[in-house]
Parts: sequence; structure tokens; C-alpha cells
Amino acid sequence: MNKLKHHFTFDIRLLKGVYTIPFIGYIIALLLIITGYLKSTDPYLPYIFLQGIAVPVSGLHLVFLYSFIYDEGAKEILLPYYKNNLIYDLIRYSILHGFILLIFTCILIWMNGFDFFDVKIMLHLILLFVFYQIIGVTLLSLVESLELSIAIYATYTLTEVITKGTFLPWPHIFQFEEPIINIWLILTFLFLTLGIILSIIQLVRSYK
Repeated sequence: MNKLKHHFTFDIRLLKGVYTIPFIGYIIALLLIITGYLKSTDPYLPYIFLQGIAVPVSGLHLVFLYSFIYDEGAKEILLPYYKNNLIYDLIRYSILHGFILLIFTCILIWMNGFDFFDVKIMLHLILLFVFYQIIGVTLLSLVESLELSIAIYATYTLTEVITKGTFLPWPHIFQFEEPIINIWLILTFLFLTLGIILSIIQLVRSYK
């Protein structure tokens, strides 16, 4: 427990104000969820804010932390340390953000009832969470630039959420209406699963 506390404390001191960015995103998501619940009759709208804002910001901490590897002249020194801690870092931040998103899920259950979170939505939410925990670090390992990886990360996410998946042809990983088992839902699950698998392969190659 002391080791875990030490690592989180070290991360906070290292990132300083940047460390709060995901939590600011959570606050924004919460406000939008509450506003959507109060002003809209669509029970699916709060879930859009959960998957479109809260889940993506949950993957930012590791991107910020691992960006130091790609500072000029730092890669050879820092890469051995980070690659030995990658799995540990993924686990501890997945637990942290998983707990926060569980609270969000409980709020949505309170709003819409237990029946809202059927197997399809729960599976989608879990796959989306896993995808966003690793895609940011994966992009960082590919482009080796914090600014560019965040730009790709944010541009795709915001474009999909704002346009509700109507601007980009494919791939779509979000659900903007009640999921019905059809080819489009299957493709969404397929792209999420494929994205997770390819991200893992890239991380293994970069941090082996």
C-alpha cells in the first residue's frame, strides 16, 4: 500500500497541474449528465456523456506520464524504467479510473434503472474503457510526440461525439442510440476488440 501511495504521489508531483486534467473532464461529464437528465426525456443522453467524455479522459494520465520518454535525449535513459512498470501502471490507473467510472455507472443506474444497463451496454462500456486505457499510450509510442498523440486522440473522440458518428465513415466505437443486435453493433464491438488487440501488440513491440 505504501508503494502504491508513493507512486501516485510521485506522479502528482511530476505532472503538477496537468494531473488534474482527467478529473476536470470528469466534472464536466458529470455536469452534462445531470443537465441531460434534467432537461431531456432521452434516457440514452446521459450514457452518451459517460462514454464520450468520462471514458476518454480516463486514459489521459498514462499518456502524460509516458510522454517524458520522448523528451529530447531522454528515451535511452527512461525507456528501461518505464517498460518495467508499464503493466503495473496500467493496472493501478485502470483500478483508479475504473472505480470513478463505476460511480458514474451507479449514477446512471439511479437515473434510468437497472434495466438500462443490459448485457450489450455493459459489454460495450467495458470494451470502451479498456480501449481508452491503452490507446493513448499506444499512439504515443507510435508518433513519439505528446502533442500529436493528444491531437489524434482528441480529434477522433470529439468528432465522433459531437457528430454522433455521422461525420467519419468508419471505424465507430461509440453507441449513440439504444443498441440493437445488427451488423452495425457487431462492427462496433469488432473495431473495439481489434483496436485493443492491435494496441497491445504495439505496446509489446515498443516496451519489450
